[in-house]
Amino acid sequence: MMKGLVFTTFFDHCAHSFGDDMLDDIIEESGVPNDGAYTSVGTYPFEQMVDLITAMCRLTGKALPEALHDFGRFCFGKWVAYSPEFFNNKQLFDVLASIDHFHEYEVRKLYPDAELPSFKVMGRTDDRLTLRYDSCKPLANLAAGVIAGASDYLLSPVTITHFAERDASGDYVRFEIAR
Repeated sequence: MMKGLVFTTFFDHCAHSFGDDMLDDIIEESGVPNDGAYTSVGTYPFEQMVDLITAMCRLTGKALPEALHDFGRFCFGKWVAYSPEFFNNKQLFDVLASIDHFHEYEVRKLYPDAELPSFKVMGRTDDRLTLRYDSCKPLANLAAGVIAGASDYLLSPVTITHFAERDASGDYVRFEIAR
């Protein structure tokens, strides 16, 4: 399941990036129920988001990794609008290292039953941050876009790479963020 806020943010992203007419085409092409009527507080099947993103890729010609990355960048801007005090005048690595804190204290108060990804610090130096990303959904490229959005917003250029990994607790993605 996925919170409706993700759907409404996706629609905002599509309208902003491609225009309202393309958003209507994406909704129609996706075949989602109720003509794409989602509320930010509702909970909907993840498969409907997959259908919408797939339709967007088909209609715009964007590859899925790039589309998810762009959406993640847009999502970060929305987070800043909701809680600017969490991001303003902060260092990039501090913000990224505290994403779980943001989820727990800002997102959970609005959406207590949300299935949120986790970002745990695996290592940190002045020039490099390594994060472990755990999620029940395959959205590592979206997470990479969120990291890029934070980099843009905080005017802290970085290179971002990510790798699928496995350990005794299961599959995860390791992000390497370097200044």
